[in-house]
Amino acid sequence: MALFETMKYTLIKKDGKIEIRKYDDILLASTKSEMSSTQDSGFSNVFRYISGNNTMNSKISMTTPVVTYQENDQLVTGFYVPSKYTKETIPQPSEEAVFINELKNSFYAVIRFRGNWKPKNFDKHDQLLLSYLRLKGFSPVSQRLILRYQPPFVPGIFRHNEIAYQINYQIKNR
Repeated sequence: MALFETMKYTLIKKDGKIEIRKYDDILLASTKSEMSSTQDSGFSNVFRYISGNNTMNSKISMTTPVVTYQENDQLVTGFYVPSKYTKETIPQPSEEAVFINELKNSFYAVIRFRGNWKPKNFDKHDQLLLSYLRLKGFSPVSQRLILRYQPPFVPGIFRHNEIAYQINYQIKNR
């Protein structure tokens, strides 16, 4: 049994380390911050939110992964909100720096990898995924999402990371 609830998805296709997944609607408690080389800023704002700094003063369970992506010149860091919450029932943030955003149900191309949170490691796997998408005739329709499953104190060799892009995908009837 997993220690933390993880974003649920349906595996559509697997090709080595690359997967095509279908995700249902996902809520993220997010914050924006300045870009950093490891792309892991903003954590403390969202951590305060799940620790009870919200309109209901309720603690929200830790989940995985932490999702980060670039928006203009800022880094958006989001915690996956547990599936027991809906847009209507989720506690609203008490801080202006935290907001709830929704990723609508979509298909994503995802590459799984281990290692540190250095730009070189992210870029290497990003290029592998983008090359795969070009080869298969897909174009990303979103910015790059980085998904991190372990905290920063876990040694890089034990970290499970993913890069994902939303894609247009049609399930073919057999």
